Amino acid sequence: MERLAFERRVNNLMKELPPLPDFSRFHAAFCADEVTGEGDMRTAFFLSYDENNCDYLELNGSIKAAMESGREVVSASFIIPYPPGFPILVPGQVVSREILAFMRALDVNEIHGYRADLGLRVFTQDALDKLTAAKAAKIS
Repeated sequence: MERLAFERRVNNLMKELPPLPDFSRFHAAFCADEVTGEGDMRTAFFLSYDENNCDYLELNGSIKAAMESGREVVSASFIIPYPPGFPILVPGQVVSREILAFMRALDVNEIHGYRADLGLRVFTQDALDKLTAAKAAKIS
């Protein structure tokens, strides 16, 4: 039975991987301009140092409700499942349904940046609104 469980786990990691999601996009608050969509990950990274700017949403609960209500859920952390060992989310990136499906389908014990006990660390709407307003004030 142990051997069978091991073989299933290896098969899930090597052959039955869910399709890798494409990069969604950076939230407008972290974009240098609307034309290129180039993101300012540095600002997002340091904004997340203040816990008041962040919240946690559960993968199988509150994050789905937030997205269905029309909220753009924005990652406040690097999310790196191992394996494969490269980021599927970066600070400032909008969480897509494909990324959530990928995270739910993963059969790994280690996802750096994700806390199973709390959920996915995301920016609060208030933090995004303040940054967007500050950005608009700077432009005008």
